[in-house]
Amino acid sequence: MAVPFSVQAASENTLRNSVVSIAENEIGYTGTSSYSKYGDWYGYQGSWCTTFVFWCFNEAGSDNGVKLLGTSIPNGGNCNSMISWFSNKDRYYKRSSGYTPKAGDLVFFDWSGNGSSQHVGIVTDTSGSTVYTVEGNCSGKVKSRTYTSSGSKPYNNISAIMGYGVPSYSSSGSSGGQPPKTTKRHSTTKAHSNYETTKRNNQQNTSSSTTAKNNETTTEKTTKKETTETIKLDSLDIHASNYDLQIGDTIKLNYSVEPSDAPAVVGYFCDEEGIIEIGNNGDIKAIGSGTATVVVCANNELYKQCDFTVTEAVAQVTTKQVKERKVVGTTQTEIVTTEKNVQTVLTHMGMNVNELSQNRQLYIIPLTIIAVTFFISVFVALAKRVKQK
Repeated sequence: MAVPFSVQAASENTLRNSVVSIAENEIGYTGTSSYSKYGDWYGYQGSWCTTFVFWCFNEAGSDNGVKLLGTSIPNGGNCNSMISWFSNKDRYYKRSSGYTPKAGDLVFFDWSGNGSSQHVGIVTDTSGSTVYTVEGNCSGKVKSRTYTSSGSKPYNNISAIMGYGVPSYSSSGSSGGQPPKTTKRHSTTKAHSNYETTKRNNQQNTSSSTTAKNNETTTEKTTKKETTETIKLDSLDIHASNYDLQIGDTIKLNYSVEPSDAPAVVGYFCDEEGIIEIGNNGDIKAIGSGTATVVVCANNELYKQCDFTVTEAVAQVTTKQVKERKVVGTTQTEIVTTEKNVQTVLTHMGMNVNELSQNRQLYIIPLTIIAVTFFISVFVALAKRVKQK
C-alpha cells in the first residue's frame, strides 16, 4: 500500500536565511568598480551592487526549488527602479517610518543626501538601532558593514540609510509569507448596487430583446478588455544615438517593446542625478562629468540599462596660436609690399619688368662681371693714392 506524502514548501525564514548565507559566503570577492562575475551572469557590466543582490536571490531560489528573482524582488533595474517596484507593492519602508528590518530585507542608501538612492545591500542582522549588511561593489569588493547612530559618515552611519525593501517571499511559493504593510481592498459594494438597480429598471422599462442586446454588448466589451490585458511583453530594447556626451548635450533615449501592440507603462531611472537629468519621456541632458547608469522599466517587469559617459567640452583654438598666425601674416604682407615697390620704381625708369624677369639669365652674369670690375678698379685706385702719399 502506497503511503501518501506531501512536499512542504520552503518557509519564509528558510529563504531569508538562505539569501543571507549565500551573501555572506561571497564576502571578500574582488572585482573592479565596473566588472564582476555577477555582471557576467546577469549580462551587464557596470556598477554591480544591484546585480550582486539579483545573483544572491537567484541562487537562493535555485537551492530551495522556488523562484525568488522576479517574484519576491524585481529581476532587474537600479536602486531607484527597485524602490519604485517595492513601493508599488506597498513593501517599501522609509527609515523614518520606524520599521525594523529583518535578515533578508534589502537596504537602500543615499550617500549624497539628495533623495536619490545610489547603493543597495542585503540586511544580515539587526541589534537595536544597529544594522548589519553585506553589500556588493564596495570599492570593487563584497564587504560586510555595520551602521550605527555614531558610526563614521556616510558609510557606517544609519543616516545614510534611505529605506528598506521587504521581499515577498510568500509569492515565490514559500509557506508562512509575511503580508504587505497595507492591504488594498477594492470595494465592489457600490458597483454591485448600481448593477442591481440598472437590472431592475431594465426589467421594468425595456423588452427582453433589448436586455439581451445590452448583455451581448457588455459581454463583447468584457471579452475585448480581457484580450487586451492578457497581452504580455516579451522583450524590451533601448537605444540612443550616442552614449558619450559633453556637458550641455541633450539626447533622447528611445525604447521599443515586443509585441509592439502590447500596452507598456515605461519609467526611466538614474542613480547619478549630478551627471545627467532625465525626463519621463527619455529626454537626457548632460550636466556633470562622470558615468551615469540609466534604467528603463516596462510594466514593472522588464528592465534594460545602459551607461552614459559625460565629459567637459574642450576649447579648439588657443590664444597663442592666434597670435602666431597674425605674425606670419604680417611678415608675408611686408615682403609682398617690398616686391611691389621695386617693380614700381623700375617701371618708372622705363624698363619692362616682365621682360627683365623672363630674361634674367641674359643680364645677370654681365652685370656681375661689371660690378666686380668696378670694385677692383676702385680698390686699385685707392691703393695707388695711398702709395703716392
